Amino acid sequence: MSKKKDLPPLTKENLLMYKRVWNTYIADKWRWLVVAVILMLIAASFDALLVKQLKPVFDKVFIDKNKETLGVIGYIILGLYFLKGAFGYSQDLVMTKLSIKIVADMQKDVFRHLIYMDNAFYNKHTTGELLQRFGSDVSHIKDATLDSLTTFVKDSASVIFLVILMFYQSWEMACVVFFVFPAGFYPVILCGQKLRRKYKKSQEFGESFFDQINQSFRGIKIVKSYCTEEAEVSALDEFIRKINKLAFSMTKIKALQSPMMEFFGGFAMAITLSYGGYQIVNGRMTPGNFVVFLLAIVAAYKPMKNVAKLHMHLQTGITSMERLFSMMDLEPAIKDKEDAKDLVITDGKIEIKDVDFSYNEDVPVLKDVSIEINKGQTVAFVGHSGSGKSTVINFLPRFYDPNKGSIVIDGQDVRDVKIESLRRQMAYVSQDVILFHDTIKNNIRYGIPEATDEQVIEAAKAAAAHDFIMSLEDGYDTMLGEQGSGLSGGQRQMISVARAMLKNAPVLLLDEATAALDSFSEKVVQNSLEKLMKGRTCIVIAHRLSTIVHADKIFVFNEGKVVEQGTHDELVALGGTYANLYKIQFMKE
Repeated sequence: MSKKKDLPPLTKENLLMYKRVWNTYIADKWRWLVVAVILMLIAASFDALLVKQLKPVFDKVFIDKNKETLGVIGYIILGLYFLKGAFGYSQDLVMTKLSIKIVADMQKDVFRHLIYMDNAFYNKHTTGELLQRFGSDVSHIKDATLDSLTTFVKDSASVIFLVILMFYQSWEMACVVFFVFPAGFYPVILCGQKLRRKYKKSQEFGESFFDQINQSFRGIKIVKSYCTEEAEVSALDEFIRKINKLAFSMTKIKALQSPMMEFFGGFAMAITLSYGGYQIVNGRMTPGNFVVFLLAIVAAYKPMKNVAKLHMHLQTGITSMERLFSMMDLEPAIKDKEDAKDLVITDGKIEIKDVDFSYNEDVPVLKDVSIEINKGQTVAFVGHSGSGKSTVINFLPRFYDPNKGSIVIDGQDVRDVKIESLRRQMAYVSQDVILFHDTIKNNIRYGIPEATDEQVIEAAKAAAAHDFIMSLEDGYDTMLGEQGSGLSGGQRQMISVARAMLKNAPVLLLDEATAALDSFSEKVVQNSLEKLMKGRTCIVIAHRLSTIVHADKIFVFNEGKVVEQGTHDELVALGGTYANLYKIQFMKE
């Protein structure tokens, strides 16, 4: 039953999507479009003009033996071909320029929309799926609109001019021919509907294909350490096999159109030859008229075939539009209220009030969590993995909103302030260091492009990163590979800390910032972090409890609840969950 839903022809909803593309990306470029259409119409007219020149060739040259006419017609035909090529070339240039502008606008809009989507969106959609939107979906939409427009205008105009020529030569023969040709369109339309369903499946395979490649390359260390190279190759090979099988199936459908059109074209030609021969024998038509009529049919065949395929192009475009617009129409769950104001931080007091949260409705992550952090305090969250520590930190910059309760900074609910003003006053350092394929200098001043080189160097010195940066051949201009490849874990984290130093935000969030480091690197980074924490309200998620013994207050999480709170000495004396955690780590160390 579900397959039948993929088959409908161009419905009102489908055409509305084309209207949306037109209004959003093409209508404002109407001047380019008008020029292109005029050029198309002029270029299309030359097919009929060229065919018409053959009448005097047959009647006056071949039959009447008029040599002077032959030379004149030769020059006319040469001139017509030159003009046809010139107008066709100009039309191609204009349409290419228009295509480039439309694709650029569309890709910018897609990227702008996706970059503002919330974290929950990225948890649901894979990298391969998003890349497909930028690449093939945008490209197919462009093809379905502009290429179809070219076909509709230029090829339809060419057919119309040639049809007029046919009726001018013999309206009786024209009626006979055009009774036969339309019958060939119905099977072509059926092929278009079938192709649309297969095209939709090929897009889904394409997403999975890119996801598989991305997953293999990102996890290359695990792949190699577990010796699963052949398993990854086999998995990709299976995707390639399915894609190729589907591609061949689509090719068979496309290839079927030409034989069908050939058959009906041949049928029309046979009728034309028979009827035309009869007309010439009876003196009702000259050989020149007959040849012009015959060649008009031949000249109309290719543009008519292109027009017949137009339905198929429109069908494949619909699939891409459905996929792209379904994503573009999603609204981020985290966004500014209409009356949102800038966050004003005076003290940096943070209140987390009666918070409940779950990523999935059936699995609660936090239950009735309340925490108060005063001005300039450093507090630590500790507890087993999955106890809810990182989730609480994610509420502060509004990566997520709680299902119940509120997050308040200096008396302002974070949901009532502008997201940009909120995030600009927070610096975030996590164990998963994100570095970009750019220079070290630009990675440090990411988000603060106005920072001077001196400020960047000062931040790097404060993060203990300056010495190792200067030891590199290009210093601060060293180009980093993906995710900072070529640097050690400690060096990458130092750059991350330098970035936070430069931001100089009043609220600092540290999510297990030293958890992945060795003891020496941890000590260096920890010293840098202590400099960064001075004079700020800080929340630290700690894996190693030894790094947070001097925190003003420690909150102990267990199964989504705060079960203990106090200073290090108070919690150790309490002899509860924290004391047990500390004892276990102390014994290991």
